[in-house]
Amino acid sequence: MDIAALNGVVQAINLTKQLAKAAFDGKVDADAKTKIGEVLEKLGDVQDGMFNLREDLHRLQLERDDLKKKLDAADSWQQRAAVYKLTQTAGGAVVYISSDETPHYACPSCFNKREIHPLQDNRTARGKFRCTGCTAEFPIKPQSAAVNVQPVAQHWNG
Repeated sequence: MDIAALNGVVQAINLTKQLAKAAFDGKVDADAKTKIGEVLEKLGDVQDGMFNLREDLHRLQLERDDLKKKLDAADSWQQRAAVYKLTQTAGGAVVYISSDETPHYACPSCFNKREIHPLQDNRTARGKFRCTGCTAEFPIKPQSAAVNVQPVAQHWNG
């Protein structure tokens, strides 16, 4: 049953209540007035119950809409997350890597918060990449050890 149907029932109860009140106000004997009074009281109780049902229905519809939004968001995240897998890099970092058209690494801490922040290359000799979300750094591609070149002393024979 939806709100429109409940509103129809509430209107029907209101009309019945008005008719019973009109009969009560008319010239009828005391016994009939007692019976009509009981009917009016019962109709009032039914009317209160219908108002409560309408409020409950409205609340449940809002909850349903909220749950539907949450379910849609979870489905969307599942689709987004499906292109990532956890991997260990040459530098020893454990991060997520994408398998889509533009492969990139993603921060595992942010990923667990359902956020994807591609790691950015710091372009350092240590090969660290930085997360733009939480600023954590990960050793992804360490450069090979730089050749240690010592300056050669020149001797002048002079």
